[in-house]
Amino acid sequence: MRARLDTAASNTCLAYQLDDFSDGWLNAPHVMLLHGIAESAAAFNGWVPHLARQYRVIRPDLRGHGQSAALQAHETLSVASLADDVQQLATELRLERVHVVGAKLGAQVALELAQRQVPWMASLTLAGVLISPAAALSKWLGQWNQLLDEEGVEGWARATMPGRMGGALPSEGLAWWTQYMANTSAITVRACFQLIAASQEPRALEQIRCPTQVIAPVQPGPSSQFNQQPSLDEIRRWLARVPDAKLVELSADSYHIAATHPDTCATLTARFIKEQTS
Repeated sequence: MRARLDTAASNTCLAYQLDDFSDGWLNAPHVMLLHGIAESAAAFNGWVPHLARQYRVIRPDLRGHGQSAALQAHETLSVASLADDVQQLATELRLERVHVVGAKLGAQVALELAQRQVPWMASLTLAGVLISPAAALSKWLGQWNQLLDEEGVEGWARATMPGRMGGALPSEGLAWWTQYMANTSAITVRACFQLIAASQEPRALEQIRCPTQVIAPVQPGPSSQFNQQPSLDEIRRWLARVPDAKLVELSADSYHIAATHPDTCATLTARFIKEQTS
């Protein structure tokens, strides 16, 4: 089911996809999947068959993405404002217990919600996360803005795709993701670049109380110019600050493992959620 909801508190309209193939007599928990920059709910299509039989899967389009409200010129985005949108969506849908999954930008939003200790958040899974986007990516933002100016979103997506996906996808897969991301407005992508520049390592990771799982690649990333994959040592460093957290190592060389390894990531997530609900 595809729907749009006006979130009065944040003054925007969010589109979301609900996938529910659970038995009608069961009170199936909700799982919310939060996507990355220049993506939408469709980024998690490969996850849905693994989750929607047991859970009610909600896939929002973040503000400025997919079918949600478009950004206006010079409108800004922040992780906090995107988290406000999601929090208001959960409130208006009257969600009581939600297992949240975040990838890339969605991981930043999910971490923000976890640090707020929102009462409906039952667990957190991160599949592709940079704990400080500013530290990891700011060195490239000048080049990325130039690519955006000269070649549009498609040119930027194409140039950065190898550093995002590693060697996991065939050329047809890289082409599909390039075209898919190119559907996003340049206004949104530029606002996301500004968000990246402002997004430092969270200060309140110790305040996260929900069980947390981080799925991370262990193989060296590509030698391409825009390799975005963080080191395992870096992930272990900040994950040690989260009280109830575990690291799951995935045999992959891509930063965007939610896209390159959807079946494995979704299976690991379903297993983790089951542990929290058994």
